Amino acid sequence: MAILREYRDILTGAHRNVRLFFLGSFLAQFGTGFAAILYNLYIKSLGFPDTVAGSYVAASSLASTLSLVPAGIISDKLGRKKAVLWAGSLTSVVMMAQALVHTPWTIVMGAFVAGMVASVIWVSALPLLAENTAKEERFHLFSVNFGITLVAQVLGSVVSGGMAQGLLGLLGPIWSLRATLLFGAAVALFGLLPYSRIHERSGGRVDQNTRTQGRKWTLSGRFHGQRDQLMLVLKFAVASTIVGFGAGLVIPYLNLYFAERFHMTKVAIGIVIGLAQAVTALAMFIGPPLARKIGAVKAAVTFQLSSIPFLLTTAYATHAWLASGAVVIRNALMNAANPIQDSVMMALVHEDMRGFAVSVGQTLWSLGWAVMGPVSTRIVHHYGSYTGYAIVFSVTAGFYLVGSTYYLLTFLRHESEVYDNT
Repeated sequence: MAILREYRDILTGAHRNVRLFFLGSFLAQFGTGFAAILYNLYIKSLGFPDTVAGSYVAASSLASTLSLVPAGIISDKLGRKKAVLWAGSLTSVVMMAQALVHTPWTIVMGAFVAGMVASVIWVSALPLLAENTAKEERFHLFSVNFGITLVAQVLGSVVSGGMAQGLLGLLGPIWSLRATLLFGAAVALFGLLPYSRIHERSGGRVDQNTRTQGRKWTLSGRFHGQRDQLMLVLKFAVASTIVGFGAGLVIPYLNLYFAERFHMTKVAIGIVIGLAQAVTALAMFIGPPLARKIGAVKAAVTFQLSSIPFLLTTAYATHAWLASGAVVIRNALMNAANPIQDSVMMALVHEDMRGFAVSVGQTLWSLGWAVMGPVSTRIVHHYGSYTGYAIVFSVTAGFYLVGSTYYLLTFLRHESEVYDNT
């Protein structure tokens, strides 16, 4: 109750801009979640092989990888609010176009454009929230934003699947998905209205001191004096790359996995994925107490290793209920490690290199999805829905095992520094 009162006091005392941001974030995540759940199924409804879905995911991830640095420059030049509004508008337009195209090359091209635009939103949204919050309330409000995002995604999963299923008898298999995707794009576009009403308190741009410091850091050769930090960032990047390559094999195709192996309805798929996200939120609360008890590095690795048996269960399951339960638990355990690992990185990496560390990790994570997406769909296309998915899930388990072991061996020696620097 004390924690709830603390959050209540912070929320009621938060600036009006924060409440507008939360409303816009909810609507945007709710609307864009429609495409995340249904677009692979839309590609399949057009009669295209799984390799087209693989190219779709790869193009989006590759575009994100290539555009992260330019996206940051755009965000600095335009200001956070303008960047979110322009990129959000383009995202909605692209979503509408993607719901209407019906050739492989236009699908892949749309995914590439969407990935580039999404990078601008990714590097602008949280800084926009940070600019409108006081330092002492930022942790709570960032946590609230995570919760709002998760709830929006869960609702989007359930509503999109139910809407597509409900329109199936009226519009047919293709147009039921198209109509649902268009509705999601419209909601995402409507979600920009709260953002447009945000009053930028600091001009919406990075201040001159920050920009000067950034220029000194990149141009004056400070890298030469931070070799230890660069090596540390590289170690975090390697860990992110290993896990990202494994995740890129299976995570984008969970909806296709359930549809092809178990012939589940769109409603059922939406419920399973939504439930997985909801249980993940609960698992997040377990992370900090476990980290305090056994150490942050050990806690993160414990979560990751514990998820592997459920990943293998998913690989070889022959019953939908067993596969669904395994996916929900695996998703919760693996993702519960993420905020712990982020905390370790923020504690060990110096303040003036944290942005660089996050960008490198995110870029390599996206690269893993871009590279492994087509590999996954080709394996499934060649070996079929049972053997193919068994192979890719098993390979992912191998990546997770190697990545977790590497993380433990590399960062366990820094365990005490995590708490000294926090």
